[in-house]
Amino acid sequence: EAQMPQQILGMNYQQRFQVFCALLLLSAVFFGLGFMVGLPMITIRPQKFALSFTCGSITFMGSFAILRGPIPHMMGMLAPDRLPFTVVYLSSMMATLYFTFTAHGVKGYVTVLIASGMQFCALLWYLMTFLPGGAQGMKVLMSAMLTMIRPVVVGCSKCCGNIMMRMVG
Repeated sequence: EAQMPQQILGMNYQQRFQVFCALLLLSAVFFGLGFMVGLPMITIRPQKFALSFTCGSITFMGSFAILRGPIPHMMGMLAPDRLPFTVVYLSSMMATLYFTFTAHGVKGYVTVLIASGMQFCALLWYLMTFLPGGAQGMKVLMSAMLTMIRPVVVGCSKCCGNIMMRMVG
């Protein structure tokens, strides 16, 4: 608290911490919706996952911006060693939103999945490089995620195979 500025956006540290916690909780709700509702539906409508996941990413980043202050947070993201992450993360979020709302059909399906995958990888990169103990925690998280995602990938590949067979045959 001693390192934090006293007033940011007219809020003292306690008020900012409360907003930080609320935004962090909201991001957990969006991520939860994405993984509990959107992920099982990803073979049919990847936009559901993409929109929930992107809203979770925005509120997650916003929570830290409120805690540290928007300008210091942005300056930290624009530091030379973090600039590649920032470019990939922000552009993947914008691409995900753009393709979610504009691209339809098979093209929309593929582009939303690619943009969401880039965003997911960028978020993992953020967690590994920005948070203390991120690399070790990421090993555990990745193991759990692979266990959870494997059935979805198998389902997606079966669905794509069926679609290709119907188109060809």
